[in-house]
Amino acid sequence: MSIRIDYEKCINCRICYERCPEGLYGLDENGKVFVKYPEECWLCGSCQMDCPVQAIRVRYSVNNKPMFV
Repeated sequence: MSIRIDYEKCINCRICYERCPEGLYGLDENGKVFVKYPEECWLCGSCQMDCPVQAIRVRYSVNNKPMFV
């Protein structure tokens, strides 16, 4: 998975849900944000940059090894 949400930090503000250019996020039956389509991620990082509590990390690959920024 290329996106990780730290649910201990997440305040469910839904900024990632609203701003993702690819619409990767969904809401579960309780209205909690989750990554619905992780394989479609462009790795643009907008969700990570816009998260007010730094609860999202986008995983990039460097030499085929995952790296979190």
